[in-house]
Amino acid sequence: MKLTHLALFAPLVAGSLFDDGRASTPRNAGVSYDGYHIYSITPSSPHEARDLVDRFSRYHTHPIRDALSVAIPPEEVSSFENLGLDMRLVNFDLGAHIRSIDSKPTSYNRALHKRGELPDLSWFDAYHPYADHLDYWDDLVHAFPKNSKKFPLGKSYENRTIYAFHLFGDKKKGGYGPKTKDKRQKPVILWHATVHAREWISTMVIEYLAYQLIDGYKSENANVTVFLDHYDFYLVPFHNPDGFVYTQTNDRLWRKNRQPRPSINTTCVGTDGNRNWKFEWDAEPPSGGSTPDPCGQTYRGLAPGDTPENAALDALSAKLSEQGEGIRSFIDFHSYSQLVLTPWGFSCAPLPETIDRMVYVANGTARAIEAASERNSTYQAGPGCQILYFSTGNSRDHHYAVHGANHSWTLELSPADEAGGGFVLDPKEIWPVVKEQWAGQLWTLGEVWDD
Repeated sequence: MKLTHLALFAPLVAGSLFDDGRASTPRNAGVSYDGYHIYSITPSSPHEARDLVDRFSRYHTHPIRDALSVAIPPEEVSSFENLGLDMRLVNFDLGAHIRSIDSKPTSYNRALHKRGELPDLSWFDAYHPYADHLDYWDDLVHAFPKNSKKFPLGKSYENRTIYAFHLFGDKKKGGYGPKTKDKRQKPVILWHATVHAREWISTMVIEYLAYQLIDGYKSENANVTVFLDHYDFYLVPFHNPDGFVYTQTNDRLWRKNRQPRPSINTTCVGTDGNRNWKFEWDAEPPSGGSTPDPCGQTYRGLAPGDTPENAALDALSAKLSEQGEGIRSFIDFHSYSQLVLTPWGFSCAPLPETIDRMVYVANGTARAIEAASERNSTYQAGPGCQILYFSTGNSRDHHYAVHGANHSWTLELSPADEAGGGFVLDPKEIWPVVKEQWAGQLWTLGEVWDD
């Protein structure tokens, strides 16, 4: 297994992790990151990498390839630097970086909505409040009324409605081939985003993909018309609406949902939605794939699928897997590290029977993204257990094993590392990222046509 980055952009738990004790309570909401230093650590071995992962398990973490990055509060910088690790300073004030990126106010002008037109593309110049995102999706549906449907999947822990959006071609056009003349027989394309609350770029990517599908069909773009007539698209832009709102009100770098666990006498809040899927939820890979610690950032929950958000999405996936030709391509969009991850995450022994085909398509998508990139993005593709780290109860393993998705991926978006912005990506980078991802999906949709 390769060593991994660990971006610990989060409120540190009370107490120092540089002594033998483990802190038991999280810091309060409304955390400040002023003075936090970000270091990139190069572990000397896989064993040291695993030790560091365990040591910082209660921090907001993110794995990337061959190093570890960690955000250290100012009062612990000296102790950290005395650990003797192979490290370099990447950012000396995380709080200042967050303010410089996220403090620019934006407003969403819905003037085009009244005329039934698509939103203005200036939407992708900035990030937006949650309420504006809801308006944006309503405006997409309003601009494509005969070929789109918005429907609720269920409620989040804090009682926000989780919506899915169905985009489809014109049945009267006949589709392509006898199996696609009736849209109920079409293969399904299923996309999720905003599972981890702080990964705002994933939200913008799925919104751009939806925009391009609708705009391309309305303008009779040949490629898009073919794809919407051939596939049924289902998009879930907010897997974790509660967490997303929390990043905008309390903690920009919050990861999990907002579900408390009072039954186990903890004040820690939140479950990792990408460790709570039922398949291999409690598997025990060599280096651990999730944590039973409710304060940990990869906390898996008390039981498989026991978050309301995952229960709602799983019900949709079960329905789609039994519909027509089933799920042709499932993608869970995340950030960051520029990876296309296929199953398995929980184990490499053995890999799925169709791994060669999945990796071929994943690599082709990576090359298409790179060819369209304005920021010289480089993507790596392959089984998560090989090129990243072990993870249990994740969405790609679940959708491949339980729901029969032909292609099932976690797509880690740009940037490549914390030096490129990490989770707090500059708004000026939204356009390059969304455009390269559209190019990647155009290639994917053409390649998996008959799979």
